[in-house]
Order: sequence, then structure tokens, then C-alpha cells
Amino acid sequence: MAELITADMVIHDVVTKHPETVKVFHGHGLPCTACAVGSRESIAGGARTHRLPPEKLDLLLKDLNAAIKGEPVSVAPKKAPVGRGIPLTMASGSGRKIKHVIAVMSGKGGVGKSLVTGLLAVSLRRQGYRVGVLDADITGPSMARMFGLSAKPTMLPDNRIRPVESRGGIKVISMNMFLGEESDPVIWRGPMVAKAIQQFYSDVEWDQLDFLLVDLPPGTSDAPLTVMQAVVPDGVVIVSSPQLLATMVVKKCINMVRHLKGTIIGVVENMAYFETPSGERYEIFGPSQGAELVAITGAPLLAQLPIDPQVAALCDAGRVEEYESSAYQLLAENFLNTLKIKR
Repeated sequence: MAELITADMVIHDVVTKHPETVKVFHGHGLPCTACAVGSRESIAGGARTHRLPPEKLDLLLKDLNAAIKGEPVSVAPKKAPVGRGIPLTMASGSGRKIKHVIAVMSGKGGVGKSLVTGLLAVSLRRQGYRVGVLDADITGPSMARMFGLSAKPTMLPDNRIRPVESRGGIKVISMNMFLGEESDPVIWRGPMVAKAIQQFYSDVEWDQLDFLLVDLPPGTSDAPLTVMQAVVPDGVVIVSSPQLLATMVVKKCINMVRHLKGTIIGVVENMAYFETPSGERYEIFGPSQGAELVAITGAPLLAQLPIDPQVAALCDAGRVEEYESSAYQLLAENFLNTLKIKR
């Protein structure tokens, strides 16, 4: 006799043991089986995420148990989708308050995603745009230090959160703002990381923004999956460096975005060269791979950014907004042109 499926069972475990239940989950409006994050929730947790009332949960459980017995179910079974999940909605009022959500990704660590995110935000803010930065690197956050922010986010009624605003008027939320010490480790498993990212997006009072830039950690697992499937960005900026090893890993990220039906709006090649005071250029990490990435993505090369010791010193001092660079100004201009945005 088959074991009875109960609300506390993990969705992944149920569909692994009983593949026939996949279509039943989707028939009841739970595409969690197609999400590597959502499928790790319990059936009851998935029902809460997708706002199923208690009576609908009871009916779902009844149908799941009927399916494993080969009996008729109450809904028309559907094939579960591969790709995006159900987008999160903002908890702070009706309607969309953020015009453009842009994810900054790489797949590879150490190529400067956070630096590109931070300085793109600074460049856009200088042009008068309303900008926010969501630091989705939950276990290795850097945005609070980069912008010199030590204040704690304000808790509002209904458990909403007000982000911390930088000196230049950029709204920032980062895990380090919630820790006692910035060196305290965040030792969490994937589902907890995913939940934190979801809360940073939907439970934060971002107000009206032209751009929310989401700085993602390396890899193609929990954090990028959550952003691509739950936040559902309007576009993705891919960051790489000229080193062939970095390019190889970045290609994994590109393929992930394609698999999840995302849109790559441009490529940034960071650490492309070092320029001496006399104007000589040295390609320290090898010749540019920008043309290859453009060919792979079909998206434009937004910028080739130099190695600059000054920006490293300013980031360490929490004064990234003081940095001036024609290369980053060009990045912002190309970014806006690609999105066809004019002031």
C-alpha cells in the first residue's frame, strides 16, 4: 500500500518518488517542481507561497494521493513548466514601483560583479535616476562596506523594511546590515538564502525606483535561481574578465540565463587592462574575450573596464561614490542606450 502523502512532506521528495504527481501540483497552481529552490519546500510551504487557502491544500493532498493510486483527480493534470516561476509581488502597495530590475551575474567569483553593480548604480544616480541596490550575495555581502553604510535598516509596520540610503541617495539592502559584526558568518543552507533574497525584494519598502540593481553571488544555483524565477529581472548584465578560465565559467551563467528564458542586455569585461600614468596599456589577464562573449550572447559589449588601484582603495574606505571614471560613465551610457532609455 502506498504511503499517504501529507502536507509536511517535501515537494522534491514526493515528485522523486511519484513522478505522476508533477502534473497534479501544476494543475493546482504550484509550479514548485520546476524550481530547484521551491521544490525543497514542504507541500504546505509551497501552498503558502502560492497563496492556496486551507481548503485548496486539502484538495491538493486528496488529488496527490489519488494520483499515486491511479485514481481520478479533480483538476486537469498539466505539465510542469521549465523556467520562470511565479514572480513575487511587492508588499508595499499596489502596482509596480520599480521600473527596471536588472541582475548583475557572472557565474565566476572574483571578476568584479559587486564593483560593476556599485559603480553602475553610482553612474546612474549621477544622471538623476532613482536607484536601489539589492545585495543578493547573502553569505558574502559587500555592498554595505563599499558604500560606507553602518546603519541598520528600519523596521516598518507589517514587518516591512526600509533600506539604508547612501550619501549619494542610493537605496541599499545587504545582509551585513543585519549582523552584529560585519565579519559574522552567515551559515545557511540554500532554501534560507533563497528566502532572504525573496524578502529583500518583496518585503523592502523600495518606494519609486527607476532601477533596482541586483548583485548576485558566483555560481548557478540557489541565489541566481531565486532571482531569475521569483524576482524575474527585466534584464541581465553579464560580467567577465579576459582570463580564459573566467570566460569558460561565465559561459555556464549565460546558458543558465537562456535556459530560464532570461534576457541578456549586455556584457561587461572587467579588469580588461591596466593603464600607466604615461598612457601605456597592459593586458594583465590576457587579450580581450569580449568579442567571443558578444557572439555567444548576441548582446552588446557595454564596456571594457580597467584595473584601477584608486577604486579599490575607495571601496575599502566605503567611499565608492567619490570615484570618477570615464569608463564607468561610458558603461552607464551604453547601458541606457541598450535599454533605449532617454531622460
